[in-house]
Amino acid sequence: MNIRPLRAVFLEPKPPNPHIYSRYAFPRLGTVLLATLLRDRGWEVQVFVEEVDDISFDKVLRADLVGISTTTSTAPRAYALSREIRKSGIPVVLGGPHVTFLPEEGLEHADMVIRGEGEDPILELARHFERGDDLADVPGLSWRTEGRTIHNSLPEKLVDLDVMPAPDLSLVHGYIRGGSVTSRTIPIQTTRGCPHDCDFCSVTEMFGRRLRKRSPEIVIKELSAYRNQSASFFFCDDNFTADRNHAREICRLIIESGLDIVWSTQVRLEVARDRDMVDLMYRAGCRTVCIGYESVNPKALAESGKYQPVDEMYSSAGTFRRAGIEIHGMFIFGFDSDEPHNLEATLRFAKRAPVTTAQFLILTPFPGTELLRRLTDEDRIFLSDWSLYDGHHVVFTPRHISPRKLQRKQVRSHWRFYSWPRSLAYLVKLKFKHTAIYLYARRANKNWKRQNRFYLRALKLLPKNGFFTFSADLKQMFPDIRQAIEMSRKRLYGELKERNSDA
Repeated sequence: MNIRPLRAVFLEPKPPNPHIYSRYAFPRLGTVLLATLLRDRGWEVQVFVEEVDDISFDKVLRADLVGISTTTSTAPRAYALSREIRKSGIPVVLGGPHVTFLPEEGLEHADMVIRGEGEDPILELARHFERGDDLADVPGLSWRTEGRTIHNSLPEKLVDLDVMPAPDLSLVHGYIRGGSVTSRTIPIQTTRGCPHDCDFCSVTEMFGRRLRKRSPEIVIKELSAYRNQSASFFFCDDNFTADRNHAREICRLIIESGLDIVWSTQVRLEVARDRDMVDLMYRAGCRTVCIGYESVNPKALAESGKYQPVDEMYSSAGTFRRAGIEIHGMFIFGFDSDEPHNLEATLRFAKRAPVTTAQFLILTPFPGTELLRRLTDEDRIFLSDWSLYDGHHVVFTPRHISPRKLQRKQVRSHWRFYSWPRSLAYLVKLKFKHTAIYLYARRANKNWKRQNRFYLRALKLLPKNGFFTFSADLKQMFPDIRQAIEMSRKRLYGELKERNSDA
């Protein structure tokens, strides 16, 4: 008698709001890696990334296990999917950074939650489905039994990246067609973890401060598998040059292997002190780096635990540009020491420095961060709708600027950076790619305002000075804010059955 293999479907929900990377949709590697591990174990596996292609619920409802990845802004969508799938009796496990820090919230909507790194837990969970092993043996698993919530201990060891297979992107529905990658970007991971510990970042809580590295030879082998693709690559490390010798060896091997590729990555500005490293990155195919400048307000940088001289911010940008590498500058508005003139100064820096593109984000208290713990203790968070926790919405009360004014500053900074004169300047220079990016950014900003009109109206209900805690007056006002936000959420998400009638 033939016994069919077990089936797993992994889902990556689409963010509810447009963002600057919406145009460059590619899957998060964690989800694909877990799917690859189960595929190699003999399971039938498919991955649906909503930003890449629509979910086929016919396939979802034939699965023995459904895994859903969550970031904070996609958590409401993930929860809605989970509730609907569970109605068919299919077990759902949630994973990702959001439910790692809020597992009991996740268990309100799903059968299980994997906390932290998912590679070892997913394999143990597979054994449970194959042989009926006890869930108590699955490390990092949160689950419920007989009315009790159980949080299994995390794995004793962190994942050794070199023993993991390369994530098989062909498992992602619609990502590779006819042997070619449909997206223009292929994500590659070379390290995991971050030795730094910024106040607003949850990476160290999720992956630890010890930097783990993949062997440069293994990275080159993965890159070589896409030798005939026309797509570019994104090294999705939190800091590609955190170990400069490791990054240098990868660049050297790319050159020696004759891989004619173009790639981008994230770095900290300190690497610009090593001009040989910057030149080597260019010769290896690096054409864009993303740098978190955050702010030109020294007090704001000190608040976040990120110490970098403002004059070095200028000089580092010049070093990269002279080497032929463009810069995507990332900035954050809303630190406690920020006043309107600080935000204006940061915008001026972005426009005057040799930064090609820029992203102005609002400080957001994500679960797992020291920032969330502090703002919660100070009773300064006035919105708990996770769909708004995406770096584009004000959800807490700043100290020296009203929430509404902070939001307006963020939106207008994009308008002013990607202004018509700056867009036309690239057109005059016949830099059509840059012109297209600027026009896209303007359109994205316009779409964001249209899709968030209820939220923007809701901000008007807040006190103009913005200096409040959860006073009686605010609590009386809060239902009106929540009602406006809920109207926006219903429009953005829609009813699951209506959006996916084939389910």
